[in-house]
Amino acid sequence: MLVQGVDMVMVMVSDFERSLAWYQEKLELPLRARHGDFAYLDTGGAPLALHGGANSEAVSDARTTPVLRVADYAAAKATLEERGCAFVFENTTPAAVFGTVLDPDGNPIQILERTS
Repeated sequence: MLVQGVDMVMVMVSDFERSLAWYQEKLELPLRARHGDFAYLDTGGAPLALHGGANSEAVSDARTTPVLRVADYAAAKATLEERGCAFVFENTTPAAVFGTVLDPDGNPIQILERTS
């Protein structure tokens, strides 16, 4: 099976600091980790991730992005490309490698391999 599970639910926000404060104060979600304009909030299950990229062209209409965990990013990417999926975004951090494809309605779906 290509997908191993839901890694997180990512919410794109236009004002990262304001949104981070709101989720922490109003919903009492503890901060699990932060890297720049990206933060993991603990929900007791799959984390809720906030990303300050709501104004980027690739996700301008998206507010929520499912992030699906894969064992091997390169292999999963190759499989998806063979199936006609085009990647609109890719990145690597110290903890992960990931990329985004769009579904038929233009909704972003991200695949992610944890590297640490």
